[in-house]
Amino acid sequence: MSTTDETTTRTDPGPLFTDGATFLDVERWHRAVDELRGQGPFVRFDDDVHGTIWATVDLEVLLEVSRRPGEFANTTVPLLPPKLGADGPDINEVGAQLKMLINQDGPDHLAHRKLVVEWFKNSTLRVLKPAVDELVAESMTRLREIGGECDFSSEVALPLPLRVIMSMMGVPREDEPVLLKLTQEMFSSEDDELGQGDPFAAMMEVAGYFTELMQDRQANPTDDLSSAIANGVVDGTPLETMSAIGLYVIIATAGHDTTSFAMAGGVDALARFPDQFDRLRSKPDLVQNAAYEVVRLTSPVRHFLRHAQTDAEVAGHVFAPGDRVLLSYPGANRDPGLFDDPHSLDVNRSNASRQVGWGHGAHFCLGSRLAHMEVSAVLDGLRREFTSIELTGPTEWTKSHFVGGAKHVPVRLGI
Repeated sequence: MSTTDETTTRTDPGPLFTDGATFLDVERWHRAVDELRGQGPFVRFDDDVHGTIWATVDLEVLLEVSRRPGEFANTTVPLLPPKLGADGPDINEVGAQLKMLINQDGPDHLAHRKLVVEWFKNSTLRVLKPAVDELVAESMTRLREIGGECDFSSEVALPLPLRVIMSMMGVPREDEPVLLKLTQEMFSSEDDELGQGDPFAAMMEVAGYFTELMQDRQANPTDDLSSAIANGVVDGTPLETMSAIGLYVIIATAGHDTTSFAMAGGVDALARFPDQFDRLRSKPDLVQNAAYEVVRLTSPVRHFLRHAQTDAEVAGHVFAPGDRVLLSYPGANRDPGLFDDPHSLDVNRSNASRQVGWGHGAHFCLGSRLAHMEVSAVLDGLRREFTSIELTGPTEWTKSHFVGGAKHVPVRLGI
């Protein structure tokens, strides 16, 4: 058992990290987390589903754990499974069977990551950027045509990143609605609206779809990302089927869902902080920084787990092998020790790029540059085409403790 000088918290913080319902009121969630900050770098919680977990909302501590993958590994259990109230396979077990990147460590993880990393480098994204800009321009034109009043999430934030990653993978446009629905059932399984289905069945359906696509690309190679995976080689050996499917599933789902939540939440923030939209309109060179700030404020990925592999000390806390650490990205991204006035949107924030919304260390998000490019492009389109952003109703948030964000953002854009 691990030892520490900190005492167990007076109230159980577990639901903040394990119950998706606590994220239905995001600002209330952050106020509750702020109350935990004075209780030490790690906060312990226990329940009969997940056992004992040590959570951190401290950014520097989160970075320290993330920088030590040999001592704190992902293992095959990188996240807390949702409490769905039904028997069934653990989503971690399914992910491990598919050999997804988030279920891998060390050389195995690095070798599989290298197969696709070229597709997410700046050199490749520069080639892709004109297509992204064109999609954004089409979206802005559409918003003007409908008078600027819409649910920004369904009108722009959901379809645009989906189109980008699916075009990279060579997925036909007519198949996108199905893959969007399956992605939502996977990542938002707790949500009463988006999670209308079995997350495990959804994951396997996505796997089945890409199994067929992989077989096609093996027989008829093209120049898309799907072909790169289908015909990938690791250590001189063709990529095994389950590893290939794991790559397809994680890229095709996480490759758009998190970006969509960042975009939608970013527009909600711009509406709540109208002075920041005015600043963005007057200073276009702030767009890149604003994109980092939006990800900081929205933090679509809400946690990952790390498992102590040996005796290890972090911030005075001694962990024993088998101890588990929950890295809270939304908590760390509003750490007042690093970010002044952390709950406010500041497009000119000098250290916005220090946000950890895409993780840190060996498992730093593969598609972070792509996501940043997409969010920047949308912010640039909005500040160029519209004079104001106003909420016409309450923003609705997903009920999800793993990946989530604003699912409905009703707005009126000034034309």
